[in-house]
Amino acid sequence: MIKNLLIIIFLIGTSCLLAMDLPKFSTAGFYELPNTGRKVYSTNLAWRFIKGDVEGTPYVVDFDDSSWEVVSIPHGLEYLPVEASGCVNYQGVVWYRKRFIPESCLKGKQLFIHFEAIMGKSEVYVNGKLLKKQYGGYLPVILDVTEELEWGKENVIAVKADNSDDPLYPVGKAQNMLDFTYFGGIYRDCWLVAHNDVFITNANYENEVAGGGLFVSFADVSEKSAVVNLKAHIRNNSMKGERVTVSFELKDKQGKVVKQTKKKISVKKGTASYALSSMLIESPCLWIPPNGLVANGRGGIPRHGRGAGTKRAALRGLHQRPRHGDPEQRPHGRHRPAAAVRRAGAAVQFDEGLHRACAGRGGRRGRGSLRSTSRGRCPSSGPGTRGR
Repeated sequence: MIKNLLIIIFLIGTSCLLAMDLPKFSTAGFYELPNTGRKVYSTNLAWRFIKGDVEGTPYVVDFDDSSWEVVSIPHGLEYLPVEASGCVNYQGVVWYRKRFIPESCLKGKQLFIHFEAIMGKSEVYVNGKLLKKQYGGYLPVILDVTEELEWGKENVIAVKADNSDDPLYPVGKAQNMLDFTYFGGIYRDCWLVAHNDVFITNANYENEVAGGGLFVSFADVSEKSAVVNLKAHIRNNSMKGERVTVSFELKDKQGKVVKQTKKKISVKKGTASYALSSMLIESPCLWIPPNGLVANGRGGIPRHGRGAGTKRAALRGLHQRPRHGDPEQRPHGRHRPAAAVRRAGAAVQFDEGLHRACAGRGGRRGRGSLRSTSRGRCPSSGPGTRGR
């Protein structure tokens, strides 16, 4: 079966981002768009929390957590005074637990739990099974729970977080040697992400070098022309091979398509493949502070009248380190996109892939507009789970 995969990359002025009526904040690494086949549900409400380690097996479904505090995330471990220096904050183990019943409309979907970040060392269990250990508090913790959830029954996510001093996670120094503190816990949002069985992947989960998800880079950049390199990672979890057509579009800030290209790929069942393409852009609009441009990627797979994974990601305009002797590259000259993300000055801003651009720094984390409810069917902007 031939499926059409649409990926749209377009440039817009930063000041025009909100004026174009686009989503203001990302959810689980991408900006949500309607009728895409990718549904994201907030799981922020109604967690149980306890400070300190717990005897026994606090990760199993039938563990009694009724005496624990009820909290919502993002969550801070404690209230501190305005002046909280001197390592007065808590460092150690904390536990979180969330009970929920997944809605039947999620059956047959590819399901992921996406923690935007958990500080320090973390262990995440689903229904008593350890699914993920992670060291480090700044990248997402992502779990494939497709085969782990029990339908029509209560499920439990349990998280153990530990922000104690440990050289095994960044920055690796004891807190009393730093000028900042390791605040702990689940301090960013948590999402349940549902895909159809052919979908655009998440870069952090796939752990591909310079790849996974949507990946954009620039080469041979000048005021005359620029090359935009495009890379999309497509996973096929269906029961048969699929033929996919990937279409890339480049739009200006007025929304006009200025460039388009297509790429056909075959994706065997149970595997993932890349769609690679590039565009030669004549007279590109270069990035100049403070009027930076933002590139936004969107991808989707129309299937039987419904989408299967459209995403839109943000990419901050890049600038290249000045080279001595080149007047166009001097510090007071014109800035332009970096030729590759490995160069100094790169600032790739895919929420789910900041680690791929170590030379730069990511943008702000956004809060989603989804809201949790305690019961009901799967609405287009609802949670998809019933919890307590």
